[in-house]
Amino acid sequence: MAEFTAVEKEQIRHWGEELESDLFLRYSGTGHAMDESVAAFAHQMAELVDHIRLKKDGDATVRLPTLFPGGHIAYQALPVDRELAPFLAVMAAQGNAFKELIAADIRQRLAQLKIPALFKVYITPHCPFCPATVATLLGLAAHSDYIRVTVIDGELFPEAAQKDRVSAAPTVILDDAFRWTGSVKPDELVTMMLDRDPANLGSEALKGMIEEGDAEGVATMMMARGRLFPAFIELLTHPRWSVRLGAMVTFETLVEEHTDLAGQVVEPVIAEFGDADDMVKGDLLHVLGESGNKTALPFLEGVCNGEYDGEVRSAAQEAIEKLR
Repeated sequence: MAEFTAVEKEQIRHWGEELESDLFLRYSGTGHAMDESVAAFAHQMAELVDHIRLKKDGDATVRLPTLFPGGHIAYQALPVDRELAPFLAVMAAQGNAFKELIAADIRQRLAQLKIPALFKVYITPHCPFCPATVATLLGLAAHSDYIRVTVIDGELFPEAAQKDRVSAAPTVILDDAFRWTGSVKPDELVTMMLDRDPANLGSEALKGMIEEGDAEGVATMMMARGRLFPAFIELLTHPRWSVRLGAMVTFETLVEEHTDLAGQVVEPVIAEFGDADDMVKGDLLHVLGESGNKTALPFLEGVCNGEYDGEVRSAAQEAIEKLR
């Protein structure tokens, strides 16, 4: 990225002088062409403020290079000009500064939120309305740990904007399903968050719950509705081992507390089996064995006798023994 302007440097230095302790600024690369620019932004911040400690996060499950200023906020953008002040406020754990933007009655309703809400807000560098929209979302996030906000520069990452069918800024997207273009009202956002069907949550929302230690909460939601969520199956087939492990912990809760629901896993798992790599196949076979559903036996026997890797066939045999 280009150097900060003289005004921005002074703004950052003045902000840094009021810090009383060190702050960590995490950033992550993904092999994208903008990796170096995002890293350069972080390093320039550290050069201007002694209290900033950088951490390159190699474990972040993001698709674009990202800055993590704190809390459940992520920036797939280079927050300069009008966007710099909100970014600095979040970094200094001053997200509370945005709380006053949310009226008391809306805060009371927001307290009812018990499932994750994943917001993406698309901005552009010279958009006059974008900072207010970002501030509204930051205000909501300051009132609820269930809210996650990702700020994306649509000009910096046009491929992401195209994928999300974004053609104007600001655009706000909730759970990849609901969208608003232009100014947004906090009460409308809260109404939509509260009215959502948890069965329609995306895999990122469920993954967030599991990664924060609430695998049982995911199981409880599915048991309350008597069905496996499609996004949960996506987590069982996720390429990352830690995500699959968390999903299997959720599944173990189902096995213990709702055997009929656990048994519903057979058909969707078999449908995903063919496209999975061998490591994932082994985990899926383990899930079938734990399901308690003997309708999986013909499939498992077919894997045992099929042209699969030895470890895959061994996992299938273990699953058969478990079911029998």
